[in-house]
Amino acid sequence: MAEKDHETNETVDSLADFAEYRARLRHERADVIEELIQEGFEKGHFDNLPGKGKPLNLNKNPYAADMELANELLKENNLPPVWILQRNEILAKIAKLRSEIERQWTWHQREFGVATNNKDRLTISWDDYCLKWIAEIVELNKSIDAFNLKRPFDNIEIFKLTIESELKRVAAPRWLR
Repeated sequence: MAEKDHETNETVDSLADFAEYRARLRHERADVIEELIQEGFEKGHFDNLPGKGKPLNLNKNPYAADMELANELLKENNLPPVWILQRNEILAKIAKLRSEIERQWTWHQREFGVATNNKDRLTISWDDYCLKWIAEIVELNKSIDAFNLKRPFDNIEIFKLTIESELKRVAAPRWLR
């Protein structure tokens, strides 16, 4: 038993040594690169670079060359890229869902306020609508995930929906009582 403990301690020690070695190597490699760059500056290797002293052209996309023809054809024919069509389709579905939730909540709230005998029927109806919307939200979130993986810019992300947040938007409860 003592031999196994000794072997385990050696393995742990060697793993710790290996981790320390990798960290030191990574740190030393960064130092070597920094030293090479500094040495290049001192020897004047960076003095005659093309465009030195001129502002960078940040408007040109260096990755657009392979899509240039496709983008040109889309522009000439007044067609938006697929990702814009997908985004617009998702946003339209979200707007339709939100409109339906608001409309149904307004109706259920009004009817529940004046109902005397059929409150159970209204409660079941509201729950049925909520279950339907939950299923729609699941499908919408799948589309949102697929779009967010393909979107070309971070600032056009569509956030996932939840039934709670959508009901809160119109001040509606999840359970009608």
